[in-house]
Amino acid sequence: MIFTIVHGGVGCGVCAPSRLCHAGIRAVPRREYDSFVLSAMDSSLVRKRLEIFEGNVPYLYRCTGGAVTIGIGHAIPAAEAALGLPWTIGGRPATPQEIRKDYTRISSAPKGLVAGRYEDLSRCRLSADAIDALAAADITRFTGMIEGVLSNWARYPDCAQQALFDMGFNLGIAGLRKFGKLLAACDAGDWNTAARECHRMGISDDRNQQTAALFRQALT
Repeated sequence: MIFTIVHGGVGCGVCAPSRLCHAGIRAVPRREYDSFVLSAMDSSLVRKRLEIFEGNVPYLYRCTGGAVTIGIGHAIPAAEAALGLPWTIGGRPATPQEIRKDYTRISSAPKGLVAGRYEDLSRCRLSADAIDALAAADITRFTGMIEGVLSNWARYPDCAQQALFDMGFNLGIAGLRKFGKLLAACDAGDWNTAARECHRMGISDDRNQQTAALFRQALT
C-alpha cells in the first residue's frame, strides 16, 4: 500500500517538532502506483518549513556557508544580483550605491553569526511582501530544478517531495544528487531506507528529524 497526501487535509511536517499530523493521508494500492499521478507538492507547507529553519530576515546576513543571504534563505551571489531587489532605507528606495555598499560590508563580515548580529551592519531592508514574493519565486525555481534531475519526482508522495525539496534547497541540487542511496530508495518506494539515508551534516537535529519523518509518512 502506498500512502499519499490528499490536499485539503492537514499538512505534514509543520506541526510541533515532536509530532506529525496524519489527517489528509489516503492509501493507494501498490498495483495502482505505476499509473498513479500524484498531486503537486504543497508549496505552502514547504514555505512554512523553510521559514522555521531558514528564518525570515529583512536585512542582509551571511549564512553558515558564507553566502550573503536575505529573506527566507535566498542567497545573493554578487552585489549586482542584489540590485534587482526592491530595497528601501527608511521608507524610500535605496540607491544602487547604497545597495552595493551594504552588500560589500556584509560580504566582508564573519560568516555564520546569528542573523541579528548583521542587522546594524547595513541600512537596506526588504518589505514582508517582497520577501514573500522572493520565497515564492525560489520555491517555483527550485522545484523545477529538482524535477529536472529526478525523473520520478511526480510519482513521489507529497511528503517525500517536501523532504527532498528541503534537502535540495539547503544543499543545492548538486549536493542533493550526492545522496545516491537516498534517491535510489525513493525510486524504489523504500521510504524506511530514505529516512535513514537523508541525514545532513551542518544542520540542526530537529531539521534532520523532521526530514526523516516526512519520508516515513510515505511508508508502505
